[in-house]
Amino acid sequence: MIKYNKLETRQFLASIGKNKHMDLSKTLKKVGLNEKQAAVYSAALALGETSITELAKKAELKRPTTYLIVEELQVLGLLSETTQGKRRILSAIHPRRLQEIARSREKQIEEVLPELVALYNTPKTKPKIQVFEGEAGIKSVYRDVLEEIKDIDEILFISNLTAVSERVPDIFKEFVEVLLKLKNTKIRELNSDDKVAREWIEKTKQFPYKNHQVRLIPKNFPFGATDNFIFHNKLLIFSLQKDIFVIIIESEEIIKTFKAIFEVAWLQAKKL
Repeated sequence: MIKYNKLETRQFLASIGKNKHMDLSKTLKKVGLNEKQAAVYSAALALGETSITELAKKAELKRPTTYLIVEELQVLGLLSETTQGKRRILSAIHPRRLQEIARSREKQIEEVLPELVALYNTPKTKPKIQVFEGEAGIKSVYRDVLEEIKDIDEILFISNLTAVSERVPDIFKEFVEVLLKLKNTKIRELNSDDKVAREWIEKTKQFPYKNHQVRLIPKNFPFGATDNFIFHNKLLIFSLQKDIFVIIIESEEIIKTFKAIFEVAWLQAKKL
């Protein structure tokens, strides 16, 4: 753990004093401290070298509670302790220690993430349905798929590429960048027959990655402004009209049905 000297901490405390509107407790809760820990630590920052009694008064907590919180903060490396005669003196460690704690927690999450993902992907009896609304929501889902696509054996698309390119052009561009790096994922697309889709087919023919097929649904079957993905046990339905949203359905039985519908359409679609 990095050591911070008293001068650094005093300089930080002085900077706090310049901003009368700074609510430390709320800020500290956002970085992972609970309410009482945030109250005691912010009190220690404000007081400098202090006693348990002064700390409890400033934090508006009972002394027995403050003793417990002080021990917790010492374990976290956020409070140091010295003695002056028989007096117990406490001091706040420089707030950069919070960054160290955040990095440590992030590392711990990364270590257990594979197990958590395995649990998340465990098949469930009941279908799981999620809905994300707004541009930020659907872009987040799009990017999750783009991140995951390299680990997918096969992904099926049913798309209105004109709607996609007009509503989320940045995502369309990122999709192309991901395709250029793919090696093993098999991709099949069923697209509405229009100018954008035909141009897209010509573009895909230039890709070094050849495990990618695109076919067109006849014009007498008009598409809505949607984008649809089928992979693993998931169906993603993006609605790209005025009020944009995406529905994510996770169900093996539902996916079987939609894959069968895709295969029937694939056989009838045009290959250029």
